[in-house]
Amino acid sequence: MLKRLLIHLALVAILLNGTMAEARPSNCDVCGNRLGSQSWSYNDQICCSQACVAELRPKCAVCGNAIHGEYRKAEGKAYCGQACHQTTLPKCEICSIPIVNGFRVADHQYCAPCMETRPTCFSCGLPSKYPTHLDDGRDICGNCMRWAVTKQRDAEKHYDLARRHLEAWTGLQLESVPKLVLVDRNEMLTRSEALRKTDAAVSIRGFYSRQTMMTKRGPSGTWEEAPELDEENIYLVDHLHDSVFRVAAVHELMHDLVHEHFPRLKEAPLWVHEGISQQAAAEYCRRRNYVDVLYGIKGCEDPDYGDGYRYINGLMGFEGWRALQRWMENVDVDLLPEIAPK
Repeated sequence: MLKRLLIHLALVAILLNGTMAEARPSNCDVCGNRLGSQSWSYNDQICCSQACVAELRPKCAVCGNAIHGEYRKAEGKAYCGQACHQTTLPKCEICSIPIVNGFRVADHQYCAPCMETRPTCFSCGLPSKYPTHLDDGRDICGNCMRWAVTKQRDAEKHYDLARRHLEAWTGLQLESVPKLVLVDRNEMLTRSEALRKTDAAVSIRGFYSRQTMMTKRGPSGTWEEAPELDEENIYLVDHLHDSVFRVAAVHELMHDLVHEHFPRLKEAPLWVHEGISQQAAAEYCRRRNYVDVLYGIKGCEDPDYGDGYRYINGLMGFEGWRALQRWMENVDVDLLPEIAPK
């Protein structure tokens, strides 16, 4: 009986060994070669050599080497280390160092130290590496300084281009074009102090002024305003990049166009006037692809300029100027809130 039991157990052992032998792979999962006496396992796959194991390891997206141990992964790609990963990072426009922590401004990218410590160009609003420092405290970057409008005759040419664009966009003519006056930042701050709620660069580049110089005695014996004696001036800051100068001119000329063609808006809140003028400036930026200036208009935090623009822009829809014109002709000014809706 015992002899029969031992024979039975031996047969079971032989059958089990045969099953295990059949379960063990006989070929490498990578190259297909027959496995030798030594094999390696990686991610549940059997390999005949370390070379085949390397084929299964993740590859660095930069150098192509097999990655051993821990590795960096970004945007679905693996990198063997910091050195290879940094070669794929965008470089700061100021210091050219790969950006690990930084900022994107329109189409520009800057590292955090440069964004936080470099002077900001008054014209374009971007950090500058070697700016020109003006007597009135402004810093102008090299690119803006190269194209800066500093002389009256050059300013008049850009001013005329802005006027022609505005008249073409609206289909309306300016009956009288305000006189252009170039000023520095200090004078602009003095003239616009009562209207500005922030010191954002986009809100102090220009100022529209229309004043009745004197009155005259009318037929009824009363003193009346004399519109023909009005003084109209548009003040624009000098040393602006010529594209920024034209955008500022469009904004200020829009004030005059609204004054001439939509007098019913005279008593409208300030955000209405600034919002409409910013909308005209933004349209000019879109047509000329002035991405940086448009970015500043869209992101302006001033409650009149920024919120006013965003509200007016929402009114226009796909109709554009026609929708805005219809709104200006029909809006009940008395019902407009003092603060731009958000």
